[in-house]
Amino acid sequence: MNTPRPTRRHFLGAMLAAAAAGRAGRLSALSPDGLDPLAATEKIMHNFVTGRMMDSDGLCRSMLCAATLFPWTNEDLAKTDQRLIIDMFQNSPDKAGCMSYENALMATGEFALSQIVRHRVTKDDSARDLAQRAVRGILRVIEQGRHYMPGWLPKPFGGLGNARNSHEMSTDQYTKAIVALHAWRPLAGRNEQAAIDRFFVDAADFFVARKFRFAYRHRTIVTADTHLHALGLYVPLVVLAAKTSGDPGYLKHLAGFSAAMDAAIGDDSLANFNMTSLIAEGYHLAMQAGHDDPRLAQTIQALWQRGTKRVDAAGEGYADGNPPIKDSQGTRLAAIATIVESLDPTSRATALAPKILGRQTDIRKMVHVRLPESIAEVSITSWLVAYWRLREWAARVR
Repeated sequence: MNTPRPTRRHFLGAMLAAAAAGRAGRLSALSPDGLDPLAATEKIMHNFVTGRMMDSDGLCRSMLCAATLFPWTNEDLAKTDQRLIIDMFQNSPDKAGCMSYENALMATGEFALSQIVRHRVTKDDSARDLAQRAVRGILRVIEQGRHYMPGWLPKPFGGLGNARNSHEMSTDQYTKAIVALHAWRPLAGRNEQAAIDRFFVDAADFFVARKFRFAYRHRTIVTADTHLHALGLYVPLVVLAAKTSGDPGYLKHLAGFSAAMDAAIGDDSLANFNMTSLIAEGYHLAMQAGHDDPRLAQTIQALWQRGTKRVDAAGEGYADGNPPIKDSQGTRLAAIATIVESLDPTSRATALAPKILGRQTDIRKMVHVRLPESIAEVSITSWLVAYWRLREWAARVR
């Protein structure tokens, strides 16, 4: 839950105490056996994604009805408070179809990533197959987007067959898509690698042509300066485009993000779990691609510190509210724990992450804060990313 901001003395004391705990404490907290109590929940989350969320095209549907655990029907959705969704799909005759795919690319990207890590840990071919199925779903949406313009990644409202008709996009969906594509690339065949590389360049060109600004829901202009979480897309995208194409000219666009990058380090309002996930994962991707700006690691660590203030001692996550509201998307903070601890071994991030996962075991209660009758799909897919990253981390430090 929200806690008072620590004083400098308290912060330094906590840092020293964590360091004194040393390697032995970290190993104890994250031994493979220590994660075993979460194994049964992993199966529940995994089966829900593969059995309820994933469609025949490999896309993971979003915002399932919490009462039925199935996608909404227009009839049932019409019985809910329409004020909660009026801003989302104003012009669509198929609001249920939009609900099912509002966050599909983000959820699909996270699920693909979880299975890529699972494959590294277990060598299980079924994990690789599921990751490929999800990645191919994303690549199919990319192909549909090319009917409008190369690099356009539409929210596939109504499913893949209707994706080319969608006029909506968001940096959130792009970010999780490119993270998954980059993670999959070493496992991909030559044709898939070529498709992934082409998209990195096409998407960068798409945003360069628009001066890294676009209209969101036809009412808000998104830029890195006005929406800091867009940095989680824009920064890694130009880095990937430069690396893939061999054209360092893409990197000149980083200068245009500099003020926003500075602001993100110290902006305490940049703290909710979604923004934390998007910037941390995007910045980590940029680092993996070879970008060495020290602000990347600094921001990831700052986001973690701010995010932990929204988690109580038992591992329960909270969103803003008076009083604060329980938020299952704390799993998104847990998913970056291994990244944080790799940057700062004294953070004990991997000790907190299992506590967060342990609080989220009932899918019916893992709902969107703003849409409490709908399942928070990314809470589930982030749970799986966190779990398999923790297992991988535990195996490495044994």
